[in-house]
Amino acid sequence: MGATFSGRILIRRYYCKHCGKTISYLPSFCLPYFQYTVETIFTALCHILNSNYSLQSCLKLMKHLEWAPSHLQFYVRRFLNNLNRIKVGLRQLIPGGRLPPDNQDKRKGAKEVLSIVTTGFPQIQTFATRFYTQCRYSFTPCVRIVVIDL
Repeated sequence: MGATFSGRILIRRYYCKHCGKTISYLPSFCLPYFQYTVETIFTALCHILNSNYSLQSCLKLMKHLEWAPSHLQFYVRRFLNNLNRIKVGLRQLIPGGRLPPDNQDKRKGAKEVLSIVTTGFPQIQTFATRFYTQCRYSFTPCVRIVVIDL
């Protein structure tokens, strides 16, 4: 599914009659609680953090999105706020890999983390899936996802 796709995706949901909770099985290109693909969000993060585009420049470049600058800023803030959690996950996924120091400037550290992700994984979906499987967190939001076995 390309970054220019715009449409509905049916999400399979299951209801547990014992505990009353529902769980959803998302396609690999989706992030829990997000309306945009992991590739779209990651591309926007790379434009802002790696290429130093302004919010407006990034949105012009990704013109198929109808985001406000605040929407893009939301993703950037979430990624920066989760940087330490992402580094912990990367330590588990790439044992012995060199990660940026914790006392480094967040933007510089984020740039290094993005570089590690793009060089260490064939696709962003691969990283996102493996990261979620390992840590039970999406790499961008601060929300913890609880999986319920039915």
